[in-house]
Amino acid sequence: MITRIEQAITDRLKRGLGQMVRTIKSYNGEADDLAGQIHTLPAVWVTFGGCKVEKADSGNFRYRNSGEFVVMCATRSLRNEQALRQGGIDIREVGSNDLITAVRRLLDGQRVAGDDSRGLIPKAIRPIANHVLVTNAAVSIYAVEYTLHWNSMALENGRFPEEARDPADPDYLFTKYKGELSAPYPPFEIMDGLIIDPRSGAKLPHHFDLRKSDGQD
Repeated sequence: MITRIEQAITDRLKRGLGQMVRTIKSYNGEADDLAGQIHTLPAVWVTFGGCKVEKADSGNFRYRNSGEFVVMCATRSLRNEQALRQGGIDIREVGSNDLITAVRRLLDGQRVAGDDSRGLIPKAIRPIANHVLVTNAAVSIYAVEYTLHWNSMALENGRFPEEARDPADPDYLFTKYKGELSAPYPPFEIMDGLIIDPRSGAKLPHHFDLRKSDGQD
């Protein structure tokens, strides 16, 4: 789920930001090597920032996850600090303020998890690097932080995941890496019931066989 959410955020930003940035990708330590990344700026990097987990029912089967996702907006300017924040005359010189505004406009409230009615909730905007000089350019990086809630289900006690061939299935990992799997439960085919008349006490047994076309014998 975490990978799917991160990919959904990245894809939406790629489609929405257009030519505003040169690079949109999952974060891989780029902020630690600004000199090596200077020609890829302006850029947006997306990363997962951890998760808080709470029980969502009285049992131990359903959990509510509160995940933190961070979108880092990195810009550069060859002129001055004002241009770095507000943008320059050249369309390629995108300011931090504009990029942060565009990212929030595209992501605030978006339901990238599929089952979250509140969507991405903006939490904070924090400076990571502010007007840092890198190879004759001034670089700024701001982190736009989001919280996202989604539900997850636990396996029944003692069971392993079932075989899954669809890569989108969360249990596909266990098939891919040959972990132990549990056989699927047999299909529901037969049910016995008893109908009791509350006035007369008459009892009418019923036998339902779903394998038969009429559903009853």
